[in-house]
Amino acid sequence: MSEINIRRAVIGDYTGVSALMDELHHLHVEARPDVYRELQTRMSHKEYEELLETDHRYLYVAELLEQGEIVGYASAQLNVIQKVDLLKDRRMLYINEIIVGSKHRGHGTGKLLMQVLIELGKGIQVDSVELTVSTFNTGAQAFYEQLGLSVRSSRMEYIL
Repeated sequence: MSEINIRRAVIGDYTGVSALMDELHHLHVEARPDVYRELQTRMSHKEYEELLETDHRYLYVAELLEQGEIVGYASAQLNVIQKVDLLKDRRMLYINEIIVGSKHRGHGTGKLLMQVLIELGKGIQVDSVELTVSTFNTGAQAFYEQLGLSVRSSRMEYIL
């Protein structure tokens, strides 16, 4: 396995990022076809461009240095909760996606991406780093727990 570089995503990374987003979406469609719709492409080039330009949105890629191949992607955003009667003021870094291509898992890429996001959170002085993981994705759940994340709440459903 060649050395992995984690860096901020740029417009030229779209093809690699799009392939990873498609892989993740396909996993969701397979597990929950009652919820997720099959798509040709999960994220359009325009959507990707807009994400790159959005304030307080942070996109990173994991790149194999020798090949220049994008094998991982992470996206997070700063959420500031202020002046909500029910809640205490706080700053949270919410991870929207963290994806490592299926052929590249088990080599520490996901851990490197998470370390970068946690360091980002410390740098922008958030109170927590949070994410949502589907219950069918047991591998991801175990991975996050291994890194020290804990379950804060569960979303439940009654299918009619």
